[in-house]
Amino acid sequence: MKLKRLFIAALLILAVFFIYLSTVDKKVYYLNLGDSLATGVTPYKTEDYGYSDYLKDYLTEKNLLEKYVSGFSESEYRTTDLIRDIEDNKKLENGITLKNALIKADLVTLSIGFNDLYAKIGPSVLMPEIDQNKMYQYTDEVIIDLEKLLKLLREYCKEDILMINYYNPIETDEPKVEEFFRYANKRLKDLCETYEIQYIDIYTLFEDHHNIYLPNPNDIHPSKEGYQAISDAIIDVIEKTLLKR
Repeated sequence: MKLKRLFIAALLILAVFFIYLSTVDKKVYYLNLGDSLATGVTPYKTEDYGYSDYLKDYLTEKNLLEKYVSGFSESEYRTTDLIRDIEDNKKLENGITLKNALIKADLVTLSIGFNDLYAKIGPSVLMPEIDQNKMYQYTDEVIIDLEKLLKLLREYCKEDILMINYYNPIETDEPKVEEFFRYANKRLKDLCETYEIQYIDIYTLFEDHHNIYLPNPNDIHPSKEGYQAISDAIIDVIEKTLLKR
């Protein structure tokens, strides 16, 4: 009888242990990387809720969040800044290193490259005299850095990486502006496919809701509604991929 009780107790312990393991395995270690979109810069130069905050809240409400790491994002970051941080294994004040965070991450969201494009093109994209071939050349140069970054990210993170594409912050009917952004996004999408990175397309979404998502004509950053829309687009993807496993 004593042996039987011990056997039953052992089974109960094993059952609890396996339930614990299955629960832990479903938790998401979420790493947010990138530029001003990743930090939630508003159209009025303050920092507020960004798409990563809405996504964090979603995972928390679903009891799926293991850890949220956002300290590696900086508003002025370009692609080369993030490459440098990975190569130098940047360390946060709480002791978390970037390489370790990438290795542990189940989910990485990334918005980077827009500062690179805007620095090269900027308002000149509106000027009729600009050489359109140079615009494409500048984009190709940005893509070279982006490929180096995505390749580096994949060396450490074998799980889900989601890359947000570029929206057009300029309200204009100038055809070459649309052509420029579609070319940049096509190059980005091809790169994401090469490195098995989920491509989050928000271009049309922002185009259709320009006044709501980009309320300040003198600034390129989204409104609260715009960040929520980006988060919703990410959630649509992870519900079909990461959270289905």
